[in-house]
Amino acid sequence: MDLEKLKQWMEISQKYQNWNFWDMIFNQTPFEPLMKEQSHLSHGPQEKKSNARNSTFPIVDIYQTDTQIIVLLELPGYRKEDVSLSLSGNKLVVKGSCHLPIANAITIRNERRYGDFERLIELPEPTKSKDIHARFENGLLIVTYMRKYTNEEDIPIT
Repeated sequence: MDLEKLKQWMEISQKYQNWNFWDMIFNQTPFEPLMKEQSHLSHGPQEKKSNARNSTFPIVDIYQTDTQIIVLLELPGYRKEDVSLSLSGNKLVVKGSCHLPIANAITIRNERRYGDFERLIELPEPTKSKDIHARFENGLLIVTYMRKYTNEEDIPIT
Protein backbone atom coordinates (compact mmCIF):
# COMPACT_ATOMS: atom_id res chain seq x y z
CA MET A 1 0.00 0.00 0.00
CA ASP A 2 1.23 3.48 -0.86
CA LEU A 3 2.32 5.47 2.22
CA GLU A 4 0.59 8.63 0.97
CA LYS A 5 -2.75 6.81 0.61
CA LEU A 6 -2.34 5.39 4.11
CA LYS A 7 -1.81 8.92 5.48
CA GLN A 8 -4.95 10.14 3.69
CA TRP A 9 -6.97 7.24 5.07
CA MET A 10 -5.74 7.97 8.61
CA GLU A 11 -6.66 11.66 8.30
CA ILE A 12 -10.15 10.82 7.06
CA SER A 13 -10.75 8.24 9.78
CA GLN A 14 -9.64 10.70 12.48
CA LYS A 15 -11.99 13.39 11.16
CA TYR A 16 -15.04 11.15 11.29
CA GLN A 17 -14.12 9.45 14.53
CA ASN A 18 -15.50 12.44 16.49
CA TRP A 19 -19.14 12.32 15.37
CA ASN A 20 -21.41 9.37 15.84
CA PHE A 21 -21.70 7.80 12.39
CA TRP A 22 -24.31 5.17 13.28
CA ASP A 23 -26.66 7.66 14.99
CA MET A 24 -26.51 9.74 11.86
CA ILE A 25 -27.41 6.76 9.68
CA PHE A 26 -30.22 5.35 11.85
CA ASN A 27 -31.74 8.71 12.78
CA GLN A 28 -31.50 9.85 9.17
CA THR A 29 -30.09 13.22 10.16
CA PRO A 30 -28.75 15.39 7.34
CA PHE A 31 -25.07 15.29 6.53
CA GLU A 32 -24.47 18.76 7.99
CA PRO A 33 -21.10 18.00 9.61
CA LEU A 34 -19.81 16.63 6.33
CA MET A 35 -21.22 19.55 4.34
CA LYS A 36 -19.69 22.10 6.74
CA GLU A 37 -16.32 20.36 6.49
CA GLN A 38 -16.51 20.35 2.69
CA SER A 39 -17.48 24.03 2.72
CA HIS A 40 -14.44 24.92 4.82
CA LEU A 41 -12.18 22.84 2.60
CA SER A 42 -13.44 24.52 -0.57
CA HIS A 43 -12.81 27.99 0.84
CA GLY A 44 -9.37 27.08 2.08
CA PRO A 45 -7.83 27.34 5.54
CA GLN A 46 -7.40 31.12 5.43
CA GLU A 47 -11.13 31.87 5.52
CA LYS A 48 -11.77 29.34 8.27
CA LYS A 49 -8.99 30.86 10.35
CA SER A 50 -10.28 34.36 9.67
CA ASN A 51 -13.82 33.50 10.81
CA ALA A 52 -12.54 31.98 14.03
CA ARG A 53 -10.35 35.00 14.68
CA ASN A 54 -13.23 37.44 14.11
CA SER A 55 -15.51 35.72 16.62
CA THR A 56 -12.96 35.90 19.43
CA PHE A 57 -11.47 39.36 18.99
CA PRO A 58 -10.36 40.90 21.21
CA ILE A 59 -8.90 38.15 23.38
CA VAL A 60 -10.49 38.30 26.84
CA ASP A 61 -9.51 37.04 30.30
CA ILE A 62 -11.94 37.34 33.24
CA TYR A 63 -10.82 37.05 36.86
CA GLN A 64 -12.80 37.03 40.10
CA THR A 65 -11.38 37.94 43.49
CA ASP A 66 -13.21 38.05 46.80
CA THR A 67 -14.17 41.68 46.19
CA GLN A 68 -14.07 42.42 42.46
CA ILE A 69 -14.40 41.21 38.87
CA ILE A 70 -11.52 42.01 36.51
CA VAL A 71 -11.82 41.81 32.72
CA LEU A 72 -8.68 42.08 30.58
CA LEU A 73 -9.05 42.73 26.84
CA GLU A 74 -5.99 42.49 24.61
CA LEU A 75 -5.98 45.41 22.15
CA PRO A 76 -2.43 45.99 20.90
CA GLY A 77 -2.05 49.03 18.68
CA TYR A 78 -5.40 50.52 19.76
CA ARG A 79 -5.88 53.81 21.58
CA LYS A 80 -8.60 54.49 24.12
CA GLU A 81 -10.24 56.79 21.55
CA ASP A 82 -10.62 53.77 19.22
CA VAL A 83 -12.68 51.73 21.69
CA SER A 84 -16.11 52.09 23.32
CA LEU A 85 -17.85 50.12 26.06
CA SER A 86 -21.53 49.69 26.87
CA LEU A 87 -23.33 47.56 29.43
CA SER A 88 -26.70 45.87 29.74
CA GLY A 89 -27.13 43.75 32.89
CA ASN A 90 -24.27 41.29 32.79
CA LYS A 91 -23.43 41.80 29.11
CA LEU A 92 -20.48 44.05 28.28
CA VAL A 93 -20.26 45.20 24.66
CA VAL A 94 -16.85 46.26 23.36
CA LYS A 95 -16.68 48.04 20.00
CA GLY A 96 -13.75 49.55 18.23
CA SER A 97 -11.87 50.32 15.09
CA CYS A 98 -8.22 50.31 14.09
CA HIS A 99 -6.85 51.42 10.74
CA LEU A 100 -3.73 50.39 8.88
CA PRO A 101 -0.76 52.30 10.31
CA ILE A 102 0.92 52.62 6.91
CA ALA A 103 -1.08 54.13 4.08
CA ASN A 104 -0.39 53.61 0.36
CA ALA A 105 1.66 50.45 0.87
CA ILE A 106 1.36 46.97 -0.56
CA THR A 107 0.68 44.40 2.14
CA ILE A 108 3.13 41.51 2.04
CA ARG A 109 1.93 39.83 5.23
CA ASN A 110 -1.00 40.79 7.45
CA GLU A 111 -1.38 38.93 10.74
CA ARG A 112 -2.70 41.81 12.84
CA ARG A 113 -6.37 42.72 12.83
CA TYR A 114 -7.58 46.02 11.36
CA GLY A 115 -11.02 47.49 10.83
CA ASP A 116 -14.14 47.47 12.97
CA PHE A 117 -14.93 44.90 15.64
CA GLU A 118 -17.65 44.22 18.17
CA ARG A 119 -17.67 41.62 20.92
CA LEU A 120 -20.30 40.75 23.51
CA ILE A 121 -18.80 39.51 26.78
CA GLU A 122 -20.97 37.86 29.39
CA LEU A 123 -19.86 38.99 32.83
CA PRO A 124 -20.02 36.55 35.76
CA GLU A 125 -22.10 38.98 37.84
CA PRO A 126 -24.37 41.88 36.82
CA THR A 127 -23.42 45.45 37.60
CA LYS A 128 -24.30 49.01 36.66
CA SER A 129 -22.29 51.13 34.24
CA LYS A 130 -21.62 53.76 36.94
CA ASP A 131 -19.83 51.08 38.99
CA ILE A 132 -17.43 50.04 36.21
CA HIS A 133 -13.92 51.44 35.95
CA ALA A 134 -11.99 51.08 32.67
CA ARG A 135 -8.44 52.07 31.82
CA PHE A 136 -5.99 51.45 28.97
CA GLU A 137 -2.54 50.24 29.92
CA ASN A 138 0.15 48.83 27.57
CA GLY A 139 -2.30 47.51 24.98
CA LEU A 140 -4.67 46.09 27.60
CA LEU A 141 -8.12 47.46 28.32
CA ILE A 142 -8.66 46.71 32.01
CA VAL A 143 -12.29 46.75 33.16
CA THR A 144 -13.06 46.28 36.86
CA TYR A 145 -16.06 46.46 39.15
CA MET A 146 -16.79 45.57 42.75
CA ARG A 147 -18.71 42.40 43.47
CA LYS A 148 -22.10 42.95 45.09
CA TYR A 149 -22.62 39.39 46.31
CA THR A 150 -19.40 38.27 47.91
CA ASN A 151 -20.83 36.03 50.61
CA GLU A 152 -23.48 33.39 50.45
CA GLU A 153 -26.43 34.24 52.67
CA ASP A 154 -28.65 31.64 54.32
CA ILE A 155 -32.38 31.93 53.76
CA PRO A 156 -34.63 30.56 56.48
CA ILE A 157 -37.39 28.23 55.38
CA THR A 158 -40.69 28.72 57.21
